[in-house]
Amino acid sequence: MFRRIKPPEQRIFKSMKKLIKIIDNISKYGAFVSGFFMLLIVALISLEIFLRSLFKKSTLISDEFSAYFMVFSVFLGLAYTLKQGKHIKITLITGRIKNKTLGSIIELIVLILAFLLSSFALYHSILMVYETYSLDMRADSMAETPLWIPELGVPLGFLLLSIQIFAMILGHFYKNNNSKNNQKN
Repeated sequence: MFRRIKPPEQRIFKSMKKLIKIIDNISKYGAFVSGFFMLLIVALISLEIFLRSLFKKSTLISDEFSAYFMVFSVFLGLAYTLKQGKHIKITLITGRIKNKTLGSIIELIVLILAFLLSSFALYHSILMVYETYSLDMRADSMAETPLWIPELGVPLGFLLLSIQIFAMILGHFYKNNNSKNNQKN
């Protein structure tokens, strides 16, 4: 008959958990697309080898497009790599800290700084793509690829990275809240 109303903080943390899960899934999708571009590189280079070996012909674009695909592969995989903890970490200071609270605070500060840096890179990469697009810059090659297309991988990657870092910041608060609730019980 009567429905118990959850405290606002419980609803907030439940919503936070859902948002973190959504962002983690977006990072997984970015990793999947990153892997797809890696497969395109393999296919394109294999085609080039096949054509040169058997027909003495070339696609004339394999090296150029492989480089473009590599940009997408690297940048779209950044967020998932961070989520998995596979980026290089320098633990010179944090490895020596025995106090968990202090270590947690330092980790949060590092995440906030990483978010700011990634957001800064996102903003400037968007400006780069916009400038390339507005000037109609093209590759100096046979394909004359509009350069904004391969450059688009950079802001997309930084966007995914920024939201993944944001999810890690939220997760930091969620994790700390859960550990406090567990200590009360």
